[in-house]
Amino acid sequence: MQKLNPSGMTVLITNGDYAGQEGLCLGRAEGTNELWAVSANSSNQIVNLRFDDEFGVLLNPGQSTARN
Repeated sequence: MQKLNPSGMTVLITNGDYAGQEGLCLGRAEGTNELWAVSANSSNQIVNLRFDDEFGVLLNPGQSTARN
Protein backbone atom coordinates (compact mmCIF):
# COMPACT_ATOMS: atom_id res chain seq x y z
CA MET A 1 0.00 0.00 0.00
CA GLN A 2 1.33 3.40 -1.00
CA LYS A 3 1.71 6.03 1.71
CA LEU A 4 -0.26 9.25 1.36
CA ASN A 5 1.73 12.35 0.46
CA PRO A 6 0.09 15.27 2.34
CA SER A 7 1.95 17.98 0.38
CA GLY A 8 -0.38 20.77 -0.66
CA MET A 9 -3.29 19.42 1.38
CA THR A 10 -5.32 21.08 4.10
CA VAL A 11 -4.35 19.48 7.40
CA LEU A 12 -5.42 19.45 11.04
CA ILE A 13 -2.61 20.02 13.51
CA THR A 14 -3.03 17.73 16.54
CA ASN A 15 0.06 18.53 18.61
CA GLY A 16 2.11 21.53 19.69
CA ASP A 17 1.33 25.25 19.86
CA TYR A 18 -1.14 25.09 16.96
CA ALA A 19 -3.04 21.95 18.04
CA GLY A 20 -6.66 22.04 16.88
CA GLN A 21 -5.95 24.44 14.02
CA GLU A 22 -6.09 23.93 10.30
CA GLY A 23 -3.06 24.50 8.15
CA LEU A 24 -1.37 23.68 4.87
CA CYS A 25 1.28 21.01 4.39
CA LEU A 26 4.10 22.54 2.36
CA GLY A 27 6.07 19.32 1.80
CA ARG A 28 8.98 17.53 3.43
CA ALA A 29 11.00 19.55 5.90
CA GLU A 30 14.47 20.26 4.60
CA GLY A 31 17.11 17.74 5.60
CA THR A 32 14.76 15.05 6.96
CA ASN A 33 12.54 12.24 5.76
CA GLU A 34 10.51 12.11 8.99
CA LEU A 35 9.19 15.66 9.30
CA TRP A 36 6.88 17.76 7.17
CA ALA A 37 6.73 21.57 6.91
CA VAL A 38 3.27 22.80 7.95
CA SER A 39 1.95 26.36 8.04
CA ALA A 40 -0.93 26.99 10.44
CA ASN A 41 -3.68 29.17 8.95
CA SER A 42 -3.54 31.48 11.98
CA SER A 43 0.20 32.15 11.68
CA ASN A 44 2.89 32.90 9.15
CA GLN A 45 5.25 30.51 10.95
CA ILE A 46 6.24 27.15 9.51
CA VAL A 47 6.52 24.24 11.94
CA ASN A 48 8.03 20.83 11.31
CA LEU A 49 5.68 18.02 12.33
CA ARG A 50 5.40 14.24 12.04
CA PHE A 51 2.62 13.07 9.72
CA ASP A 52 -0.01 10.90 11.47
CA ASP A 53 1.48 11.69 14.91
CA GLU A 54 1.28 15.49 14.99
CA PHE A 55 -0.98 16.32 12.03
CA GLY A 56 -3.33 14.60 9.62
CA VAL A 57 -5.06 15.34 6.34
CA LEU A 58 -8.38 17.13 6.82
CA LEU A 59 -11.19 15.80 4.66
CA ASN A 60 -14.40 17.79 4.34
CA PRO A 61 -17.07 15.69 2.64
CA GLY A 62 -19.42 17.68 0.47
CA GLN A 63 -16.96 20.48 -0.22
CA SER A 64 -15.03 21.00 -3.41
CA THR A 65 -12.33 18.44 -4.16
CA ALA A 66 -9.80 21.28 -4.50
CA ARG A 67 -9.98 21.84 -0.74
CA ASN A 68 -9.16 18.20 0.08
